[in-house]
Amino acid sequence: MGIATAIPSMFLRRLLLLGSGFVVCCLVLLVQSYRLTVAQGAAHLDKAESRLLLEKWTPTVRGRILDRKGRVLAADRPGFDVMVAYPVISGEWAYDQAVRQARRDNRAEWFKTNAKRRDELARAVLPQYEARQREVWVRLARALGETTEELERRRNVVREKVQRTVSTTKLRWLEDRVERFGTLNDRGEEMTIRDVDRPVAAEKDAYPIATGASQDKLFELRRIESELPGVEVVETAVRTYPYESMLVTIDRANFPAPLKRDLPDQFVVQVKGVATHILGWMRGIQAEDLPTQPRKDPTTGELNRARFMDRDQVGAGGVEESMERALRGLRGVRREHLDTGEKEVEPAQPGKDVELTIDINLQSRVHALMTPESGFGALQPWHLSPLADQRPAFPVGTPLNGAAAVLDIETGEVLALVTTPSFTRDQLQEDPKSVWSDPINAPFINRAVAKPYPPGSIVKPLILTSAVTQGVHSLSHLIECTGHLYPDKPTMYRCWIFKQHHGETHTGYFNGPLNPRQALAASCNIYFFTLGRALGVSGTQKWYSAFGVGRPFNLGIGHEWPGSVLKKAAINGRVEPVQLQDAIFLGIGQGPIDWTPLHAADAYATIARAGTRLVPRVVRDAPVVAEDLRLDHAACDAALEGLYDAVNDMDNGTGSRITIDGAKIAMFNHPDLDVRGKTGTAAAPKLFADTDDDGDKEIAREGDHSWYVVMVGPKGKSPRYVISTVMEYAGSGGRVSGPIVNQIIWALKAEGYL
Repeated sequence: MGIATAIPSMFLRRLLLLGSGFVVCCLVLLVQSYRLTVAQGAAHLDKAESRLLLEKWTPTVRGRILDRKGRVLAADRPGFDVMVAYPVISGEWAYDQAVRQARRDNRAEWFKTNAKRRDELARAVLPQYEARQREVWVRLARALGETTEELERRRNVVREKVQRTVSTTKLRWLEDRVERFGTLNDRGEEMTIRDVDRPVAAEKDAYPIATGASQDKLFELRRIESELPGVEVVETAVRTYPYESMLVTIDRANFPAPLKRDLPDQFVVQVKGVATHILGWMRGIQAEDLPTQPRKDPTTGELNRARFMDRDQVGAGGVEESMERALRGLRGVRREHLDTGEKEVEPAQPGKDVELTIDINLQSRVHALMTPESGFGALQPWHLSPLADQRPAFPVGTPLNGAAAVLDIETGEVLALVTTPSFTRDQLQEDPKSVWSDPINAPFINRAVAKPYPPGSIVKPLILTSAVTQGVHSLSHLIECTGHLYPDKPTMYRCWIFKQHHGETHTGYFNGPLNPRQALAASCNIYFFTLGRALGVSGTQKWYSAFGVGRPFNLGIGHEWPGSVLKKAAINGRVEPVQLQDAIFLGIGQGPIDWTPLHAADAYATIARAGTRLVPRVVRDAPVVAEDLRLDHAACDAALEGLYDAVNDMDNGTGSRITIDGAKIAMFNHPDLDVRGKTGTAAAPKLFADTDDDGDKEIAREGDHSWYVVMVGPKGKSPRYVISTVMEYAGSGGRVSGPIVNQIIWALKAEGYL
């Protein structure tokens, strides 16, 4: 009885244990099923579907970039890249093939002999493979129209790049192994690179030896591809920039007479790197780019037809980068479901064209004028001030760096935006150090919008309109020029005429205190020191900001310097507080203030519109952003009158004339136009450059930046365009930048704008 009772009880316990185990197993299976079908279901479904889906992506065509008159500035054309396997580039292919041949020919003894004997056998057949390897480069050079020396140079570039990659990869492998297993290897020795010596993928890949080969070379390249080892011809799209290099005819007939001498009226300048900073360039896809455009949209799960794939090109810099999404277009895709036979086709959508406000012919003309070859873009004897302390600290003939902006007053559209020096895309590819590592010329900087400059006296019409609008100054209030702002401080806050002409004053010059028109024409510092003091710290900051200083334009052409006002740099870790004296200096555009040539053009255009600011734009369909600064209209009129006298009054206007070889010549020679403008000679921070590897620096440039800003339009009518020009460390605004601005006006006439 007891035994009989115990048996069922034991059986029940075992049954319970088995049941519990079964339940646990079921739970595990349920959890796993949930994980596979719900948590990871989408991923597994994608994987399963991919095995039943044949998917082929077709390329799209990148959109064009056009100038304001429809000229094609950037476009794709069909081309071909010549890829060569790295073993052929490095020369290792020949020996590898010789080893394989020797092993086949000596199969009986190969595995019985030592490494030295194997090497001897391989080297016996090596010459035939070396000859074949040399044939690759000879035939490629002939087909591409290149020299073998040029192809060897490209091979060396690839070798250096791959070896850097290999070294970096193996060092990372070594660090990982040391971190995981310690510093000793299996033999108890210190771990070295030899312990992680295995092939790196980069040593097996193919690399472009020629890009963008044209259709006429394709037949021979295909023959080489089929007959010689390691060569692959890949269809690609080549981005072309038809106006990157232009021949520009400059008419010397419009030069001041002493500059023409016995030279012919016309000469041709080749301009390279036209609008490179505006348009940008293309670069290869990098690893960090791939996650930004995956195969599927992470939010919708739909196929992303803008996806990035290996060997894609992507915009870098300028409009190519900022308008990448619009220009890129959408790939086409063809899908065939292997289980049902169903086929789906989505055709490629070409990228959208982007139209700019730039006139590329005007852009190239302005660029040509600012090159050293024109005579205006290099330091000339007639640039030099009679005052030794105001001369540039470099010799005559030195190329000058600078920038210019041409702005349509009515629309706010930028017609030209030039920076010198520029660079070409070939230069960027073949000699990047000359672009990125030149501290003095810094060709990568778009000086028109991305480099800060102290403005100097060109801000004086802004200060006048701001002070009157703020109510701290009246147009009827006359101001004495005593040579220095404070009677008891004759060495501080001085007028330029007082410093340069041994104590003279504008009050003495005009036989009385100055009105706004006289103050602007003669560029009286005391007048505008007084207005800066009246505006004070808050007033100067408010109005500089209202005119756009401190805000980027968001042009879509790369980095912009927004400008800054009343921001001081730290000295020995301490930032000096802003004081009234800073506001006083801001009255003449010095002190803690900087902006760009486009800021200057924008500000003058705002005054020409009597206070309506239209934010400048370069992309034609960018939204028009307008704001009314509510400037006093009478003050704007007074500013225009003063700017007219500054240019046209040969006795009093500081920007009205230039002296060359002792002859005084009118700055502007356009009898059918009205020109209003202002010069500026702005004290600039010193530019330092490294002198050696120890980081020692020396002064590379010092002195004053040369500014000239004008409004120009038909005689008796409102101004139509603003031209703003700065030349770095070049000295006098009138002597250096003024003649360039005069020629830019001639360029506007030549292109039909005036």
